[in-house]
Amino acid sequence: MNLFGAFPLEIKIMLKKLIIAILIIALSLFFLLNLESAISVILGALCVILGIIFSVPIAYRKKDNNASKIVVDALKAEIVKIIIVVILLWLVFKFYAELVPLALIFGLAIAAIFSGLALSKNR
Repeated sequence: MNLFGAFPLEIKIMLKKLIIAILIIALSLFFLLNLESAISVILGALCVILGIIFSVPIAYRKKDNNASKIVVDALKAEIVKIIIVVILLWLVFKFYAELVPLALIFGLAIAAIFSGLALSKNR
């Protein structure tokens, strides 16, 4: 089963660029600060990435030309993404003892901003 087979091309491109950017940032933090900061940035970004992966199939369902159906699907996808991000953040805070909170928030913010910018670009 290909998880990303049904994803639109712009989502695949955005996820690839986002993962590369986060890995570069994490590698930089590893050399500048420490391993815990790098892992915290990756975990913060991973919360957003997994939220996107689980919400995209809901947002990109087969749509009618009915505007209300499109809006409802988009809102459902956002709710799913927010719930997943909140649950994953809770798990990270609960189970990762060496967490660097500022790095986690930085990774979360970079991933959220980057994904929003990538999706708002017109090709």
